[in-house]
Amino acid sequence: MTINNSTVDRITLVGLAMVGVLPFLVALSPAPAYAGTVDCAAQAAAVRSQIETADPKVAARALKTVRIAEKICAEGGSFEASKKFAQARAQVDTGVQLAARR
Repeated sequence: MTINNSTVDRITLVGLAMVGVLPFLVALSPAPAYAGTVDCAAQAAAVRSQIETADPKVAARALKTVRIAEKICAEGGSFEASKKFAQARAQVDTGVQLAARR
């Protein structure tokens, strides 16, 4: 089987057409599910209300995580901030003792 010039030309044209259309497809694609807005103030208030009843050491660690999440949210990283808020909630909710740093 030999490849003639017209086959190569067709492959080239199809490749160039795909490269030309790709940016428009990316621009029209829907936003990811995690791209929603995060209400940082509400999440911080919810975690802080959980912190009030926690052990002081655990509360201090969770409060530090909440402050970091608020800073991340202020910089526009709402998805990363929501992960930090979830981490703070997990720190308050857990009954597992974590090892101390050396």
